[in-house]
Amino acid sequence: MVNPRFYSWAAALFTALLTPLALQAGTPQSIKVVPYGTPQERLLQLGACTGCDLRGLSLQGEHLIGADLRDADLRGVDLRQANLEGADLSGARLDGADLRGARLSNADLTDTDLRRADLRDAVVINAYAPNVRTDGMRFAGADLTGSHLIYGGGPD
Repeated sequence: MVNPRFYSWAAALFTALLTPLALQAGTPQSIKVVPYGTPQERLLQLGACTGCDLRGLSLQGEHLIGADLRDADLRGVDLRQANLEGADLSGARLDGADLRGARLSNADLTDTDLRRADLRDAVVINAYAPNVRTDGMRFAGADLTGSHLIYGGGPD
C-alpha cells in the first residue's frame, strides 16, 4: 500500500514542474539573461567580456587565447606574460597597461589605444593594427614582426 503522503508530494511536484510549461505554451515569454559574475569572472570563465570595465585588474599570466575584449576598458591592467593570441581587442583601451612579455600574435588591435602601454619583450607577430594609438608606448625587445604597430598607428 502506498502512503497517502506520497500522492500529495508527487502531485505538488508534478504541478510545480508543469505549471511553468503550461504558462509558456500559451504566451511566448522572453528570458532575461543575467551576466555571469564580475567582469573578471566572465572573462576568465567565458573568454569574453565586450565593453567591460577591467581597469586596474591583475590578469598576469592568464591564458586569454581568442578572448573577445572588444571595446573593453583595460587601462592600467597588469597583463604581464598573459597569452592573448588571436584575441579581439578592437576598440579596447589599454592606455598604461603592463603587457611586458605578453603574447598578442594574430590579435585584432583595430582602433586600440596603446598609449603609454608597456610592451617590452612582448610577442606581437602579425597582429592586425590599423588606427592603433601608440604615443608613448614602450616596446624595447618586443617582436612586432608583421604587425605595423609603430609605423602603421593612427593619430592620438
